[in-house]
Amino acid sequence: MTVKNSKTIFASLFTLLCVSGCKSIPSYSSDYAKARDHLIGITLNDTQALDIGTRFTYAFNTLGTPEFVNKASALYADQLYINDTLSQFSSRQNLIQHFKAMNKRVSNVSVRLLNATHHQDSAYIHWYMAYDFKIFGVNKRMASYGISEIKVNKDQQIIFQQDFWDPANGLFRQLPYFGGLYSWTLTFKKSSY
Repeated sequence: MTVKNSKTIFASLFTLLCVSGCKSIPSYSSDYAKARDHLIGITLNDTQALDIGTRFTYAFNTLGTPEFVNKASALYADQLYINDTLSQFSSRQNLIQHFKAMNKRVSNVSVRLLNATHHQDSAYIHWYMAYDFKIFGVNKRMASYGISEIKVNKDQQIIFQQDFWDPANGLFRQLPYFGGLYSWTLTFKKSSY
């Protein structure tokens, strides 16, 4: 590679970085608050919250397999609010397309239900997920803990889901190339336990 080519590549990357840095992504907080107030699920008890958590983790344990899309999409109502921290959806049809794309990039998934609790119509499902994620032709092992706030309708279909998990630790820091840039930009500090 010549010096001229290197300068051209650097200038192009710098320009791309500057232009993409001007773009801001709106916060989901107002959408979450609006959906949480307007989408009312059935009032839950301990058994129902545990059932929601069991069905949820069972379906996502099939992620990366041919049966995942059908199992997972059966959990959801046609109209819904779902924010998985990386994407937001208001229709089952768009969510299914997202599931199909996700299903092609992951394998060896293990989802464990750690705890299920509830308050009124919201179930809080505490989970652990580990999986292999394919990026740039390489499989990288990922793992994360999270909590999903879930509301269901009378047919036990999810009408509301907000996932709370740390994508920095569970995904971004682990990605080839991107992880180094991410850790350089937002360093993670850790003291002894």
